[in-house]
Amino acid sequence: MNISSILAIIYLLNSVLSNNINNDYINSEKELWKPYYQDLTPRDTVSQWLIPFNTKNRKDLRTIGIVSVFGANRVTYLKGHIHTGLDMVPKPNDDTISVYPMAEGIVCSIHLADPLCTVVIKHILKDGSILFTSYKHLAEIYVKTGDNVNHDTKLGRVYTKNESKKYHGNFYHLHLEVRKLFDDYGCASWLTFSREELEKRFYDPLEFMRKMIVSY
Repeated sequence: MNISSILAIIYLLNSVLSNNINNDYINSEKELWKPYYQDLTPRDTVSQWLIPFNTKNRKDLRTIGIVSVFGANRVTYLKGHIHTGLDMVPKPNDDTISVYPMAEGIVCSIHLADPLCTVVIKHILKDGSILFTSYKHLAEIYVKTGDNVNHDTKLGRVYTKNESKKYHGNFYHLHLEVRKLFDDYGCASWLTFSREELEKRFYDPLEFMRKMIVSY
């Protein structure tokens, strides 16, 4: 057996082990987060998708700045975690960044604590399918679970630069997720370790916005 074959086998074993560990983590931890989720039905279907900031033009992607991309490898929490969202800020921005829903929906989960406070919105599309958007790093939250929301509902605000220093990290941005599923009740946000798991539950928010904000 040559060195290339040996390396291929090692890579395959590592991939399988990583997937098994990931599944175990998600399956073991998701029940801890289930109490924070309510299976609710939105009052309104999605009429359009907009940028989650009150920028000058919420249909213009040039009004947002990207801090960290979807699918990047992370070193936080557990080594090998894959970034499940898009870290973003409005351009230009003040010290206080308010966050708004991307579309009509209902708040189905509020979970985690500082500096990871998260609001999740469940959406019904015109064809009856379901989609979730998740907004993380909120220093203040102005909604509660069960609230029906629209584009103009202020969900909360992200940390200021000074506030984020308290947690020894850069939390002066919105971590936005666009989710196909919420079967993990939120824990896949930090327990995703493979592309398979990433693609099972998440869309790339930037690609989603490029497609849906322009053409929806």
